[in-house]
Amino acid sequence: MALRKENFDDNEEQSSKTTKRPRITIDVSPELRRRIKIAASQNDLSISEYIGKILNQAVPDEPSTIQQERQPITLEAIERLRAIREQILQDRNGRPFEDSAEMIHEMREERSRELDQL
Repeated sequence: MALRKENFDDNEEQSSKTTKRPRITIDVSPELRRRIKIAASQNDLSISEYIGKILNQAVPDEPSTIQQERQPITLEAIERLRAIREQILQDRNGRPFEDSAEMIHEMREERSRELDQL
């Protein structure tokens, strides 16, 4: 039986190579880049393939992150938070934390006054 080119599905292989993939740009030290190049070469991979392989192993799939987000809060967790709140208030002599929005507003006004004096 003779095999013909029509019997093979070359379109699937070509489409995976021509599909536009998003890029991620990171800054690394020259030393780290050198080490990555060496490791990729030792594994007969391009740098992109090597880093992609590492990221696939290190980054969890979406379903596992979604499962973590959907855990219901328990009464025990609420009680622990209340205990922590009480401990913080005791450590701060009953004074709650300052309003960060107000602090930022005051700092901006102070900076504006300083800039006006220049």
